[in-house]
Amino acid sequence: MGSLVTPFAQVPVERAELMNETIHAIYQSVLEPEPWRGSMALISEYIGCTSTTIVVRPSSATDLGYLVCHPANGKEFETAYQTKWYLSDPFVNLPPERVVLVSDVMPHRAWEDSDYFQQFLRYGMPADADHGMGVDIVTSAGTVSRLRLYRHPELPPFNLEDKRRLSILVPHIKQALALTAQVTRSEAVREIYEEGLDRLNIGVLVLDERAQLLRANPVACHLLAAGDGLRLAGRELETCTPVETRELRRLLTDASANAGAVAAMSLSRPSGRRKMAAVVRRIPMIEESDGRSRPAYAIFLRDPDAQARPAQEITRQLFDFTPAEANFAVELVNGLSLDDAAVKLGIRRNTARAHLRAIFLKAGVTRQSELVRVLLNAVLGLEVA
Repeated sequence: MGSLVTPFAQVPVERAELMNETIHAIYQSVLEPEPWRGSMALISEYIGCTSTTIVVRPSSATDLGYLVCHPANGKEFETAYQTKWYLSDPFVNLPPERVVLVSDVMPHRAWEDSDYFQQFLRYGMPADADHGMGVDIVTSAGTVSRLRLYRHPELPPFNLEDKRRLSILVPHIKQALALTAQVTRSEAVREIYEEGLDRLNIGVLVLDERAQLLRANPVACHLLAAGDGLRLAGRELETCTPVETRELRRLLTDASANAGAVAAMSLSRPSGRRKMAAVVRRIPMIEESDGRSRPAYAIFLRDPDAQARPAQEITRQLFDFTPAEANFAVELVNGLSLDDAAVKLGIRRNTARAHLRAIFLKAGVTRQSELVRVLLNAVLGLEVA
């Protein structure tokens, strides 16, 4: 990938500050809601060009890919490239990590006569993209990301100094692409686990070392908003009784002293509903992380009155239930009796009994309690949003 050491001695004093600001923006892209937007603006200013585009993930027949343009050309321009013009782009397949000019890979006349230039760039860019410079960056995952810079005809063509300046940025861009991919993978895994817990109706609260709330999954947010057993006071947790609040804080203190310990308590509910279960455990911490914001504790919440939400379609596919049988089975999982389920679904009792016999046979069970256990273990949490 090359060294990340910047050759400051080669940079004019008046441009060093802008170069450093640009490099900072490249790494900041990893954390931005819309990655690369800010850094593309600074790269344009640092190099001195009309427009800059990074194709982070190239388009294909099955994937629109991802690109960011500066100045922002609107979704129509980006969509046009993603769906059509990427196939006609002649300025592709460059040597990895080597900055090249359009003139290095094709005659200027061929570039200007190409359909890509005549029908797309000339009318899509804020000004005619006459002079082009670019670099292909191969990520650790093998994706070829493309950075393209253009100038309109009234500006001087790109020269060796421009190529050198862009070359300074290439290793930083490559590193930022790798970091972005790693963060994206971590976020995707977290979302999968979080969605699974949501499907299981398990609330999760993540606290920092001061026992203040860092994040909560949707189920936990709903429970906190209801305030029926647990609520937020600022960023700290409170139960509905002083005694239970002290007990919760004691469990957190004990967990801090014993990283492997898992403790539980029940939370009273002013509504009179059954007590909510809370399980407290310490999160193994990374020593190098910021202690004021790193996750330190997890509290898992379970409302015993929460209804299960198995997916009817998955239930039907796994057990070969008919649609009517799948709907009936879900109501049984939610705790309804045969008669209550029949009333809710608007079917006769004899029809309900016929559904129950078929469901027992297909699921390989003989009792309703056994059916509930089998369906919960096999189906609950598998529904795709």
